[in-house]
Amino acid sequence: MATKTQVESKLREMIGRLDQAGASMHDNLAKALPDGRQIEIAVTDLDAAYWTDLSGGRMGKLHRGPAPDAQIRMRVSSDDLLAMINGELGLVKSYLSGRIRIDASLSDLLALRKLT
Repeated sequence: MATKTQVESKLREMIGRLDQAGASMHDNLAKALPDGRQIEIAVTDLDAAYWTDLSGGRMGKLHRGPAPDAQIRMRVSSDDLLAMINGELGLVKSYLSGRIRIDASLSDLLALRKLT
């Protein structure tokens, strides 16, 4: 089981990687999610939650706690979350196998694949 510090570090790393991605990545993500979304990630084995805003193909600051108005909610174990961020575990395969639970529209789920 990963620690809260490890999870927060990896989430910030993912946000940073997206920030450093090219303009085409930002444009594609902005087209897939044109209205922006608030994303909440509940880490089930750590009893922790984090959230960020995704708008214009970029993620905002990482916040601790439940999101005030999330349109996308994910529930995942700390180890699976780190494996997805590291590229060792695919989002869609994890979703279909039940390793991650996502409350979102199908179009949002498909757009999220770009983040991992």
